[in-house]
Amino acid sequence: MNFFERQARARSQSRRWLCVFLLAVIGVVLAVDCGVVIALTIFDERWARDGFLAQAQLYEPVLWAVSGVVLSAIALASFYKTMQLRSGGGAVALSMGAERVPANTGDDARKRLRNVVEEMAIAAGVPVPEVYVLEREPGINAFAAGHTPANAAIVVTRGMLDHLNRAELQGVIAHEFSHILNGDIRLNVRMLGLLFGIQSLAIAGRKAMHISVESDTGESRAVVIAWVGGFALLVIGWLGLLFGRMIQAAVSRHREWLADASAVQFTRDKEGLRNALVKIGALERGSRIVDTDAEAVAHMLFAANSRLATHPPLLERIRALDPLFQPAEFHAVRKTLVAKSVAPEPKRGSLQPSTASKLESLIATGIAVPEHIEQQVGNPGVEQLDWAHLLHVSLPETMLSAAADASAAAGLMFALALDDNAEASARQQKYIAAQLGERIANSVTYWVPQVRALNAAQRQPALLRLLPALRQQTHAEKLALLACLNALLQREGAVSLQNYTLRKLARLHLHEGVTPPPLPGRAQVQAYRDELTLLFAVLAQSGHSDLQQARQAYHAGLSQLFPQARTEFAQRRNWASPLDVALTKLDRLHPLAKEKVIRALAATIAHDGRLVIGEAELLRAISATLHCPLPPLLSKAHSG
Repeated sequence: MNFFERQARARSQSRRWLCVFLLAVIGVVLAVDCGVVIALTIFDERWARDGFLAQAQLYEPVLWAVSGVVLSAIALASFYKTMQLRSGGGAVALSMGAERVPANTGDDARKRLRNVVEEMAIAAGVPVPEVYVLEREPGINAFAAGHTPANAAIVVTRGMLDHLNRAELQGVIAHEFSHILNGDIRLNVRMLGLLFGIQSLAIAGRKAMHISVESDTGESRAVVIAWVGGFALLVIGWLGLLFGRMIQAAVSRHREWLADASAVQFTRDKEGLRNALVKIGALERGSRIVDTDAEAVAHMLFAANSRLATHPPLLERIRALDPLFQPAEFHAVRKTLVAKSVAPEPKRGSLQPSTASKLESLIATGIAVPEHIEQQVGNPGVEQLDWAHLLHVSLPETMLSAAADASAAAGLMFALALDDNAEASARQQKYIAAQLGERIANSVTYWVPQVRALNAAQRQPALLRLLPALRQQTHAEKLALLACLNALLQREGAVSLQNYTLRKLARLHLHEGVTPPPLPGRAQVQAYRDELTLLFAVLAQSGHSDLQQARQAYHAGLSQLFPQARTEFAQRRNWASPLDVALTKLDRLHPLAKEKVIRALAATIAHDGRLVIGEAELLRAISATLHCPLPPLLSKAHSG
């Protein structure tokens, strides 16, 4: 199953989960109504005297009112929790007491964690998630949370940092990246919000019981009624929550198998993930989270001892990776399991001569066009991971500060988004100064020379690293940055497509840090023929100075989408603002329709049989604006 099929399945699962949740809510409301009827039967003598049917009509408005109150309480509680988690995975992490790991951390174990996460994000073609550590948790565990890759967070326990080596850490983080790429994290956060609505009834019931016991009114009948009503709400709420978490567990188990398989594909290293699972089985605390409400997030964890079996049995997961595994190994590993010191990570910019030569060779010569590029979307492998490590250490040391400071990150983001043309860049910097002030403008000026020194392969990773720092800004500051980026997209009629897509990408990821995008759309390519015609025309003319070659590239791609109708190629001027609107609309395509579009885009860019690195990065940037993360494109000759 490829990325696009997984996205379609995730949307279907979301709809099914919503239906199940609604059924659970209806069941809870009916249970409360039954409790009210029982209470009235016990405490209202007229029920016994006149009979059930006679009184039922009299109390029908009461039951409707009770149903309305219960529904409103569940809806409001779910809405409150959903809004609380709206900012993404960081909100979930902080609610559990996790500590954020800054980009300039001096702790070797935390630095190793950040480097692994950043390299995997570069390899997957997604923004770098925020990174958090549960410092008081000695067990080995981790989870990913958020609505999209743009506001995702990865949380690990201190025990994971202490007991896992780099290969084992990579295996676990690759597992969590699978959840991010497959869209599991969005469903997980929605589950938290929806189930809190049902849980709120249990909380209200417990409060009512407490108040009735503490009451000194002397009205014993009222106290009994309040206590019994509270107890009923407590039981009904917890039963509804139990039902919801059983559904959680059923969905989670299947996704954990898929994430394990994806982690092995990502790293090509069964041993790393296998050994991490073995250490969980060997460690006295295992994967237990003891210092917070682990049951609420059990379905999100890398491993869990949940009573509802949210994960496949640990032994089964290990034997899926190593059929010859014997439980006796747990005892052998336990004897050697102690916290280990972590070796310092390599510094940025410390490229070995052979590594630097490989980087320059790929940039200069380009790559052979990979077959079935669309199948690589959301499916990074070890070649991309190796390449990401190469890019990661090649970024200048000075850019480390930008990923640690929000103002510096904003300056570098705009420096990456500026046009390469000196005159256009000067206009844009002047506009940024007028909109955002001298501090940001001076930061942009500082970063421009360093950005100009980056090659095409380094620019997108440099941008993706900035997102965690930009997410730390206030809501108002994010809106101001977005407004400025929007204006830059609209003000320039003529702009290079490479700079345009970086600018669009920055705005897209920053916007999703403020407002999560909707679920994948349903539209087919026929609904957006004009928008696709514009996209392919701009793409063709940007990659070819020769009009005839541009026309051939245009038809090579567009004919794959509309084979029966031939649309003539026409050069487009002042295309930036219309293309911005077009890409926003194209994001509403059905996942399987996006697969066709990515395949056709690759045909246009690579119609001459080769991709230079700029073209490859351009294709990846456009794919990212359609929420189709495309890993770095590498030929076999350069991936070793």
